[in-house]
Amino acid sequence: MRRFALTVLLLTIGPSLRAEDVNQTFGLYVSGLKAGSIQISGRLSGTHDDGQYILEGALSPTSLMRHFHDVGYSGVVQGALRDGQVLPAAYHSHTRTESRENEVKLHFTKTTPVVELYSPSREPRDYDLDPAAQNGVLDPLSAAHLVFRDQTSADLCNKVIEVFDGRRRTRLTLDMPTDTGADTTCTGAYSRIAGFSPEDMQEQVNFPFTLVYTKGDADIYTLSSFTTETTFGRAEATRK
Repeated sequence: MRRFALTVLLLTIGPSLRAEDVNQTFGLYVSGLKAGSIQISGRLSGTHDDGQYILEGALSPTSLMRHFHDVGYSGVVQGALRDGQVLPAAYHSHTRTESRENEVKLHFTKTTPVVELYSPSREPRDYDLDPAAQNGVLDPLSAAHLVFRDQTSADLCNKVIEVFDGRRRTRLTLDMPTDTGADTTCTGAYSRIAGFSPEDMQEQVNFPFTLVYTKGDADIYTLSSFTTETTFGRAEATRK
């Protein structure tokens, strides 16, 4: 995703609002080998009860990772902050999965996604979803922000996040946090819900993960690392 798109969207955020920069970078390792990096950057303006957000995210693989599993992601989203929740308005992403590349553009009418573009197009299949029936979902980047962002103990984990990427519906389930002293651990699962082929659903449905947050000042917890199971091995990400 070109940074020009992010710059244009940032101009829509009024300068009179209080602004908070977002800059989160994680090193990604698969089976102990450096596989790439994950980054979310952008800006929050106003307050969590009444504000706006603009985020850019990327998964950038190393050359070694690309040789075995050619995956990558870049995306940008803008939306509103209401009562501690994120309400996406417009989302645009490019995803590469092995030999397949997709470009997606969504906008949201209240909390219902509208697919403007899903490229390349294909013939309808019997497991395809109706986007108009996916009310209350988030785009993948807004969902990731809810997990990656700094948060208070009251907001930490213990939630279910419904996600729609323009074709498939997934779910992030985060259990109650467990305090281990300096760190707080949350377990959960990423689950394929609908819109996937029967072959994908037969391969694997639930992908367990563990999140580790470190407590800082003023009851603020920062995500320091997470581990998850993928279709190509155990992955671990540590904050840089």
